[in-house]
Amino acid sequence: MNARTETIKPSMDYAALRRDPEYAELNRALLDLVPVGSGPAVLDVGCGDGAVSEQLLLRDPAMSLIGADPDPALLDAARARLGDRARFVLGDAAAVSRLFPSDAFDIVVLANCIHLVPDLAEALDAIGQVLAGGGRLVFNSAFYSGAETAADLPLYAELVGTARRVARTRGLPLARSAAGRPSGLRRSAGDYRAALDAAGFTGVDTTEREFALGPDFLAALCSTPMFAAAALPGLDRHTAGALLAETMEKQYERAPFTITRRCVYFSAVRP
Repeated sequence: MNARTETIKPSMDYAALRRDPEYAELNRALLDLVPVGSGPAVLDVGCGDGAVSEQLLLRDPAMSLIGADPDPALLDAARARLGDRARFVLGDAAAVSRLFPSDAFDIVVLANCIHLVPDLAEALDAIGQVLAGGGRLVFNSAFYSGAETAADLPLYAELVGTARRVARTRGLPLARSAAGRPSGLRRSAGDYRAALDAAGFTGVDTTEREFALGPDFLAALCSTPMFAAAALPGLDRHTAGALLAETMEKQYERAPFTITRRCVYFSAVRP
């Protein structure tokens, strides 16, 4: 674990989290589940700025890869990163059956974004339509019910509680509860497995791994709209992210720490 030596600077997008090296380690274990060889057609759903798409192509340059994401700015970043090595289209998981023909892909990947999918059944149905028979779906998430260890819950509570107290002393308008908090954060590993079974996927393989993560990861997490909106509802996400990062930096300076977080991985086959 690297020592914390730099001032934490918030960046209000998911790309900051994707660039974190410890977060990248979460996704490396996912990439190991992706079959290589024979030039497969691959769909990277929730591709963001193309960081995982790039890793997929490095592992198997023969693959034909398309990335899909609902954020135009992140798609522009992905195109700048990969040029003509991949194609990128605007759309979310539920839209893929409208964007692509049936049986178009051998592999569909969702790298740490499935918790942002609002209607899991709809998304899995759409993905099942564009996967060829025998095609494989792989996804992971470090944001699900059970991801945090009981020992680390007080660290999250202290971070959010302190940030809320600071917001009140500064006269910032906090709301009572978070609006639009992703429902996927309440899903358990069992919920995902049940949804795959209901969608008709077979050969479902599930693993959970624990990772030790330092303050850089937590700072990147604080900067995301998902975390900022849930922790400090009522504030605009830029203000919320900056306040959380400021609070976390002071918390770390008082008592350096790491957190342990679980990540769940799924691999399943379309019959």
